[in-house]
Amino acid sequence: MATMNNRSAKRVPGVPSPAYIESLYRTMAAALGPTGWWPAETTFEIMVGAVLTQNTAWGNVNRSLAALNAEGVLEPHKLAIMGPAHLQELIRPSGFYVNKSKTVQSLSRWYVERCGASPEGAADIPDAELRTELLGLFGIGGETADDLMLYVFSRRTFVADTYARRLFAFLGFDAPAGYLAFHKAYSPVVLDASLSVKDLQEFHGLIDEFGKAYRDDAAKSESFLGGWRA
Repeated sequence: MATMNNRSAKRVPGVPSPAYIESLYRTMAAALGPTGWWPAETTFEIMVGAVLTQNTAWGNVNRSLAALNAEGVLEPHKLAIMGPAHLQELIRPSGFYVNKSKTVQSLSRWYVERCGASPEGAADIPDAELRTELLGLFGIGGETADDLMLYVFSRRTFVADTYARRLFAFLGFDAPAGYLAFHKAYSPVVLDASLSVKDLQEFHGLIDEFGKAYRDDAAKSESFLGGWRA
């Protein structure tokens, strides 16, 4: 499989170049794609799923989403006014259900009041301002905010999650600990690459699928990216 220009690019100290990012994306897409990530029936389901997936497995999220769907309440207006105890029971499989119920309701109310319950309602909000507003909601951290920015509001964003940090560390780059530091270091170069919103959505999915398939450095070394390691 072609890894054009990766030999020279991956020796750049610190963080990868935009050209390296784009070449890496194309290679991963050819090997693993398409991933179909984020899996959801509706945009709002993505929003709720992004909250529920914090610190839990996706199978648990699916059970919670199925319960919400069965009750016919997977809709922002309904969740915004639902009794907290009932909501907590429905999302219990996802764990941390007390705080997650507060986050789901905070996000639902903001989505209704600020955006008219539609992604288009945020079209005039600049990227930085939108991300700041999301981070100001109860329980929304950097990763969840970036998930929402990318998959709901279609903004060019890098999701600097644990799988991404492990991948770039394996490839031989500096990968600062903590979401904030890693995002600050890598977001500028990722966004300087010639990747569209759809590409960036797929890139996140590819990184996560790669991380699940090749869980440690030994497995990664045997993968199609083994030759990319500095």
